[in-house]
Amino acid sequence: MIHNPKCAAMHIDMWCVKADWIQSQLQALKAGALVASPDKIAKTYDGNSYPIVNGVAVISLEGSLMKGWSKYGGTSTTWARAAIRHADHNDDVKSIMLHIDSPGGTSAGTAELGDDIRNTIKTIHAHIDDLGASAAYWAASQADKITMNRTGLSGSIGVYAAVYDTSKAAEMEGVDVHVISTGNHKGAGVDGTPITDEHLAEWQEIVDSHFSHFESAVRSGRNMIKAQFNKVSDGRVFDAVESKALGLIDSISSFDVAMLRLSRAK
Repeated sequence: MIHNPKCAAMHIDMWCVKADWIQSQLQALKAGALVASPDKIAKTYDGNSYPIVNGVAVISLEGSLMKGWSKYGGTSTTWARAAIRHADHNDDVKSIMLHIDSPGGTSAGTAELGDDIRNTIKTIHAHIDDLGASAAYWAASQADKITMNRTGLSGSIGVYAAVYDTSKAAEMEGVDVHVISTGNHKGAGVDGTPITDEHLAEWQEIVDSHFSHFESAVRSGRNMIKAQFNKVSDGRVFDAVESKALGLIDSISSFDVAMLRLSRAK
């Protein structure tokens, strides 16, 4: 299944993503329902490839968010950053709309995407169409305003990584795996070797570090105090009414209405 190490490495990371999405993708892949399309990774990283509607540049964040284009679909955050910067300096663009329908993605690249959104000179809004979770919400939270359709979901704030201890399976097969390394953590997680409490503690520190950046961005972008953030940062998603009440979004509307309002704004 993994025939391209560079491609595989892009998918092996800490995730800021709606957890059940990962499971559904893996099940679909195993069942043959998720088919790789090599043409999907032939997309450009040139930032000028976005539509402009009534002076509003529409930049879509759809599917899983990763630094590079994936043959399984999704959006490259490298491309999205280039598009945002291009639109911000394009004389034909009056404002920018992020059109989001995404479960989130890898932690890598998300902070930089958020920085580019927050630092735009022009007005930038985010509209969540159905789903703006985890990394996608991180990005949305840096916009000047967030709208969401009435059946949408936002949130899933958090970071996680999964590791597998296959040492007992290897033992049952009569296989001894020896890791020759220069330190206790070098080679941690090699297939067939035990995961120690020390390994888990180290990985937990890294996850917590990434989450601290997530928290800082959301609290700053949405002007939340710690108590408010704690209510929305346990990994749950919230419907439109809850999202508005909790301060995750500003208003509930369709994408068309959000676009019309942004195009008419002075």
